[in-house]
Amino acid sequence: MTRSGSALFDALQRLGFKRWYERQLLAGHAHLVLALLSLLALLGSFEAMGLAQGGRAWNWAGVLASASVGFWALRRYGVLLGQAESVSLQATCPHCGTYGRLQCLCARPDGAEVSCRACSGAWVIQD
Repeated sequence: MTRSGSALFDALQRLGFKRWYERQLLAGHAHLVLALLSLLALLGSFEAMGLAQGGRAWNWAGVLASASVGFWALRRYGVLLGQAESVSLQATCPHCGTYGRLQCLCARPDGAEVSCRACSGAWVIQD
């Protein structure tokens, strides 16, 4: 569990919005690369299944492992990029229109209460 109860609040307070956003995008795209590598492993497992006479159980284990890792990585890619997009759409100050210059005020169960560094206007960013 996080210190404040909100992982978004802790991350924004520790890193700031722009660094948090960059890290979300980098982590998401790393999961996409993992999904592509898993696809190559899946294709290799199918090819090994056609070439090998014995050891079919190991080939099926390779197929199952690479398919499950690929599915998990693709799902995680979608979750990370979806969260990054959702928070970035809420990072514009409703009072002055400044994007991404925010300061965390307090944690909420559904996200974080933030204020604008330019005009000190406060609003809530939800997970």
